[in-house]
Amino acid sequence: MRCSVNSDHERVADFASQFEQTTVRDHMSVEDATEHQFRLVEIAAQVMGSDEVFVEDYGQVRELATVGFGGGGRPRATARVEEVLARFFGAEDAILVHGAGTGSIRAMLNGLVEPGSRILLHKAHPYKTTLPAMQHMGLDIQYADFNDSAELENTVRAQSPSTVFIQHVPQQLGDSYSIEQTIERARSAGGDNLRVLVDDNYAVMRSHRIGVEMGADASALSLFKLLAPQAIGAVLTDADSAGRIRRDNASAGAQVQGPYAMAALRSLIYAPVALAIHNQTVLRAVDEINAAIAAGDLPFLAGAYSAQPGIRCIVLLFNHPVAEEFLRSAWRNGSPSQSVGEEAQFEFLPLFTYLTSTFLKATPGLEKYAVRINPLRGGTQTVMRVLRAALADSDFHAAVRA
Repeated sequence: MRCSVNSDHERVADFASQFEQTTVRDHMSVEDATEHQFRLVEIAAQVMGSDEVFVEDYGQVRELATVGFGGGGRPRATARVEEVLARFFGAEDAILVHGAGTGSIRAMLNGLVEPGSRILLHKAHPYKTTLPAMQHMGLDIQYADFNDSAELENTVRAQSPSTVFIQHVPQQLGDSYSIEQTIERARSAGGDNLRVLVDDNYAVMRSHRIGVEMGADASALSLFKLLAPQAIGAVLTDADSAGRIRRDNASAGAQVQGPYAMAALRSLIYAPVALAIHNQTVLRAVDEINAAIAAGDLPFLAGAYSAQPGIRCIVLLFNHPVAEEFLRSAWRNGSPSQSVGEEAQFEFLPLFTYLTSTFLKATPGLEKYAVRINPLRGGTQTVMRVLRAALADSDFHAAVRA
């Protein structure tokens, strides 16, 4: 592979500096995650204790109707799971929806934002399904750099948006803003009528608190990314907004049936500890990889970083633009080449894959030098075995020499 040593060195040094400056959101320890699990079980016991926990019904229960003639009702088990979620996250209400994270974001937007109104986003590339949802509502989309608190406040005052939309996890290299401070500053500048919505996907059950617990009007999250077997999401918000979302989803086919709701709750109970172990594995693997690089034991690698392009993961930075060839080698040597939902319960093998589209769009060229590893349920031993095998692969060496 022909390359300029000097230009590669400069680009890699720049990427490394940006990774070091990019925040990693608050993550729970295993001990804190265990307490989270216990608290969730305690709340579930208060809501559905005794044998009621085994009752999983179907259909539109008339007593739970949200529109006339009994329409919009939902199964009693679904209502109980929603109550558990609302209590756990300190919200007035919770709504289960189909479509996982994307479905919950769309439901949140439809329930809390007026079509055609103005919405303020961080000056970065939004998630690939979030922007179309806003465009389909005819929203006037404005941007401000949330890393610059003065710019955020000035833009809110000057543009008078009805809504500020925040993505909990970093969207690009260099993001360092605090979620709680961003919510507070937006409210301070926008007043009581401003709505603050948070996309909490990839943060729930990892961070100690999510948007709605820090003063946001609503949080959207995916239960599919929290080990649920079905693509279910949830919106946490006030009772009036929840009512609007339920009325928008009043048909029988739009309801999350009781067995699906209960399966999601059972999976959620195991998520905090599983994700805390995942976080611990990332930190240990990064240390082990960097020690091996320093010892000259891992060719082609410039460094490893604990970063958060979506899920917290291991980011490998290469000395030369060999990322694509490396990934293909990793897929030959033990890593799956595709994801189901990245943290879906169907996935457990460590995943070697591309960085997220939001990071790559914001930093052209990064895709040639960096990849990410999500350990999922695996440990450092498995991560290191696949990494070493991929770097030693003869086809990989032939490809980078070509």
